[in-house]
Amino acid sequence: MYKNLPPIIKIALIVVAVLLAGVVVNGLVYLLREALSIVGSLLGLALQWALFGFIGYQIYKRFRKPKPEPEPEQVIPDEAIRLDTTGKPIVIGNPFRGIFVIGAAGSGKSESIAVPLLSEFIRNGFCGLVYDFKFPTLANDIQAFVEANRSGMRHFYIDLNNPLCSPRINPIQPGYLPNTSYAREFAQAVVANLIKESVRKPDFWNRSATDLLTACIWYLKEEHPELCDLPHVCALVSSRDEDLLRLLQGNPQTAQMTMSVYSAMERGADGQVSGVVGTLQSAIAQINTPELMYIFGGDDFSLDLNNPAHPAIVTVGTYPTLAQTFAPLCSLIITVATKLMNQPGKVPSFVMLDEAPTVFVPGLDVLPNTGRSNRIATVLMCQDLAQLSDGYGKEKADVLFASCNTHFYGRVASSITAERLSRQFGKEDKIYITESESRTGFTRTSGKSQTVQERDAARPADFLSLRPGEFYGIAVESNVPFFRQQFRTAQRPCPARLETVRHTESVREYHDRVREDVKRLFVRKEPEKVGDETAAPEERQFKGFSVD
Repeated sequence: MYKNLPPIIKIALIVVAVLLAGVVVNGLVYLLREALSIVGSLLGLALQWALFGFIGYQIYKRFRKPKPEPEPEQVIPDEAIRLDTTGKPIVIGNPFRGIFVIGAAGSGKSESIAVPLLSEFIRNGFCGLVYDFKFPTLANDIQAFVEANRSGMRHFYIDLNNPLCSPRINPIQPGYLPNTSYAREFAQAVVANLIKESVRKPDFWNRSATDLLTACIWYLKEEHPELCDLPHVCALVSSRDEDLLRLLQGNPQTAQMTMSVYSAMERGADGQVSGVVGTLQSAIAQINTPELMYIFGGDDFSLDLNNPAHPAIVTVGTYPTLAQTFAPLCSLIITVATKLMNQPGKVPSFVMLDEAPTVFVPGLDVLPNTGRSNRIATVLMCQDLAQLSDGYGKEKADVLFASCNTHFYGRVASSITAERLSRQFGKEDKIYITESESRTGFTRTSGKSQTVQERDAARPADFLSLRPGEFYGIAVESNVPFFRQQFRTAQRPCPARLETVRHTESVREYHDRVREDVKRLFVRKEPEKVGDETAAPEERQFKGFSVD
């Protein structure tokens, strides 16, 4: 059909075809160019963002904070102490760094802290020493925990108010006195509690009285070890001053300890001799009663409490109405026991002093620090810091407060104490929001602002209004370093009764026997004869002593 068309039409068709082909080609070229333009723009934009991203990443890498490493799972040591609260339990990982508890009467120190601590100590197999201010409150709980634990741990107690029912103890037996330094510290424990002013202001008379008591202890230890106990020492001190001083010259070390007093007696300075000996005698008379001395004339158990061969727990019991009378004897037992316990290579142990300011223990301020390496957990409890300063003096009280690392603060009654406890927690930033609103004509405006101010983390008023059993606390090596918690009381097992001891010898018989033993020390020896002449009176004076 194409062949039959006129030439002019053929030419026209060819021209149209060429024009259409040109249009198509131009369209394709335009589309290709636009596509390439779009692709180029996208590529350029992508390259631009990639460059910006690379630069930003490098800046981020340079200035970003390192990602904190995940904390390892806390491993609770076997010797850790767990105290239950109404919230998260408090776990003390290292109780050997000292525990200090303060709270007024009725704050819950014993029920919420002391008894749970005793339960945990006994559960962990700790042996130790407890000063029970309201005997037998803590002693009964200890006996119940020991029997429930069934670990074989033995529990002994000293009941100073019932000598015929209490086990007996000899805290100055020769085995506890390796050298004179021990005898001096034991003598200081007695004198410091008998003469309270010697703790703050020791004078010549108090120091000389301590030296004289040290000499009496050491003389019996060296010359008559079978008589080395507190009843014989007190009976020796109560002898005539001249006879006593001459007797002590028979041992080189005791002669040196009493040289100043003996020289005064030789010079005829009766006032100085009477002052020194009288100071000690009048002080010793407070405890030199037949009933109290009877308890210290036996040796039913050892004060080497954390010895791996025979670990034990000892409760030293006193009474609030007789605390001042019993304090020298309690202090002597505690001093001897802590000296024996604070040695390496022994089993973990604890020393808990309820109402610690009521008994002065020499060297107590260093026990939390030195006992840590020997695995001794020291627990000191008191009602107020003023009470601690009264019992130990301000300087030693500050040392005791600072040497314990874990603290529990219950309700206190003194605003001065409350302010000091508040400073222990420091300050923290608190956000305060202020809202304002104003109206002007038909226009109402409102605003809100925030301010950050430093405030006490624990206000002094908070310590004055804590509930019984509620305590603020600072704990080291613990799951909660700072806390305010309501503590739960310990789950007590079935009540247990203390074993009652019956002695065959009466108090009066023992007292008379001690007096006779001491009298025999002063028996006059027969003067030696040289030919028909007798010894001169001056020589007899040095060789023998009167029984009276």
